[in-house]
Amino acid sequence: MLIVGTWAALLLYIISWISGLFAVPDDESSGSRFQTWSDVTGMRVAWLIHTVTLLGLLWAKSVWPLTFVSDILSVTAWASMVGVQAFPERLPSLVNSSIVRLFAILLLGLSLIISQKQVSAGVIVSTQTWLYQVLLGSHIIILLAGYVLLGVACVASIIFLFQERHLKAKQLSSTLSHFPALGTLDRLSWQGALWGFLALSIGIMLGILINKEDQSFLANLRFVASISAWSVFAMLLLLRQRQALRSRWTAIWPIVGFVLALMSLIAELLRLNLSE
Repeated sequence: MLIVGTWAALLLYIISWISGLFAVPDDESSGSRFQTWSDVTGMRVAWLIHTVTLLGLLWAKSVWPLTFVSDILSVTAWASMVGVQAFPERLPSLVNSSIVRLFAILLLGLSLIISQKQVSAGVIVSTQTWLYQVLLGSHIIILLAGYVLLGVACVASIIFLFQERHLKAKQLSSTLSHFPALGTLDRLSWQGALWGFLALSIGIMLGILINKEDQSFLANLRFVASISAWSVFAMLLLLRQRQALRSRWTAIWPIVGFVLALMSLIAELLRLNLSE
């Protein structure tokens, strides 16, 4: 249960981080107020869960030096979130709280992955229980939904680049009139990347939680491709929030991220075919 609680804290950290990217302090609209509330409340609840589970793991599960690396990564992530809550100001520098929170998410995720490798298969979630079946079904559904959303972002980005190139070259044609406006395409790409990133995050976490210690080449390729896709979209969201990308690059990044996610899906399908 301590490991599951840590996964829950990681998920809440991710959700609150995404909400924090779009929270506008001076905006009094209901949507902005909800984003601000989910940002602050989600981060505090996640930190409390992380604190309880971390204390439990250090007290009951830590066996140094075996668990030292995963423990120190989790402690560093916890300390980083303490710093974010103690100094909530958004500084226009590398100490920006959004970057620190992403850093903490990466540390905690890496800690969980390492700790997962330190236990035998089936200890956390046995394959013979109904909980495993529920998590497996949720993993498949959420991950496929994430692929669909990221695919929407990819297609919208491709059309955006195609249309922008022809407009800049003043090569107007009847084909362009059938495409949505650039603003609409950019919004589709943005929303697809945002919600697809959240679904991908949940899907990856569930996949690691129910992992059966498959060390084959295709399993490792699937994992590396999934984490790479997650990293690409995380950086895309962060850089877009800070307005540090040009319009062309905001369209290129979703394409790269979706290709990596597609590689992960293909690797999984090949692995399943070979295992039959």
